[in-house]
Amino acid sequence: MSTDSHGAGIHILGGGPAGLAAAYYAAKDGLDFEVLEAGSRPGGNSRTLRLGEFLFDTGAHRLHDKDPEVTAEFRALLDGELLEVRAPSQIFSGGRLFDFPLQPGSLGRGLDLGTLCRIVLENMRPRPRRPAESFGQLALDRYGRTLAGLFLLNYSKKLWGTDPFRLSTEVSGGRLKGLDLAGFLRETFLGRSRPAGHLDGSFLYPRHGIGAVVDRMCETIGEERIRLDSRVTRLAHSRGRLDRVVLNGREEVEVSTVINTLPLTLSAKILDPPPPPEVLAAADAVRYRNLVLCVFALDRPSFTPNASLYFPGEEFPFTRLYEPRNRSRHMAPGGRTAIVLEMPCYPEDPLWSLPDGELRRRAWRALQRVQPIEEGEVLRFAVLRLPFAYPVLEAGLAGRVELLVDYFRSFESMHLAGRSSLFRYLHLHDLFREGRELVGSLARDDRRPKPVPG
Repeated sequence: MSTDSHGAGIHILGGGPAGLAAAYYAAKDGLDFEVLEAGSRPGGNSRTLRLGEFLFDTGAHRLHDKDPEVTAEFRALLDGELLEVRAPSQIFSGGRLFDFPLQPGSLGRGLDLGTLCRIVLENMRPRPRRPAESFGQLALDRYGRTLAGLFLLNYSKKLWGTDPFRLSTEVSGGRLKGLDLAGFLRETFLGRSRPAGHLDGSFLYPRHGIGAVVDRMCETIGEERIRLDSRVTRLAHSRGRLDRVVLNGREEVEVSTVINTLPLTLSAKILDPPPPPEVLAAADAVRYRNLVLCVFALDRPSFTPNASLYFPGEEFPFTRLYEPRNRSRHMAPGGRTAIVLEMPCYPEDPLWSLPDGELRRRAWRALQRVQPIEEGEVLRFAVLRLPFAYPVLEAGLAGRVELLVDYFRSFESMHLAGRSSLFRYLHLHDLFREGRELVGSLARDDRRPKPVPG
């Protein structure tokens, strides 16, 4: 086993968006660092891939204008390549389309009078003053049993693979805002509808896909500072600090300051010596959801006008469909489009290991329920499997997650960053802000005068 004793000042474990954001700001601050990435290319689950003439992202990514400093960074980084996009998001349920987030006018057009009356009556009741203990209870409190049952509880169970009454309220991502009852009555029964904003309002998107953000960050970072095909297989520690990381089971790298973006459940299992039993038990209790993507390139100009289309019904094996061309026309050749279907699952689920042909058959059969597609319209098809797509935030796990996070934070000079490491629902602008703040803190420590021995 070889040992690399000429290590960088900072080692960043993982070259996904969280690791790259930290590396990007480290490069801007002139710090010495190195990124260790298991894959053959950086970006993690925020990449743009090519299928013939078509481009698609590894997820329905978009950039949110939530932080002025980060938005300014996006604009400078992409240098005129950033588009402002407005596209609706909708739910496909019972053969009908409903605006998402749920809008009164859309519900009024799609639901029968009896269902609408039940929704009104349920939303007239006083909302509970106690805080909800689960996502399922939060959905019932905000929308009532009928509306939550139609659109939220079933979808959440598909997405997370867990009973919604066992999910943390954090999985809502701030999107459950409740209906305005006065607006609901006005728009549903008096027909005074107004244009509704879609799920995230207007958003920003790179002209040639989310991978452009990764590419531009890598240009700033420098490819010589990103070690690809370097899977972290062991984390060696002593005396309260991480000493060495082992790559690919054979190469040891000495480390001092570490930014860890790996899933903490993985970090706990490759720690040497192993962590205490209660920490390992906490790691075993936390699960991650994998994602299977089925991509159809079609010989037609459009499939839907939506940024995203959500499918709560069990008759659909996918939870979401997105059409890259609706984000940027440069994602597909003229007169043609592609659609990407997301199928979440656990690693042990049969879906994860299904042959590509069977995945295509299931997706194809379900797509015919949305709108007919002729076999001759399919130009290309591809399957992509993404492990550790997102952590499952179950209610009651907060204590175990806190134990796990606190244990790793107790290591001297180890810093955690990213969704998989912190078990937080984070967007790309959050990761940029987090990376800027973390690296800024490290830079200040690095420039602080060191005490003189003796």
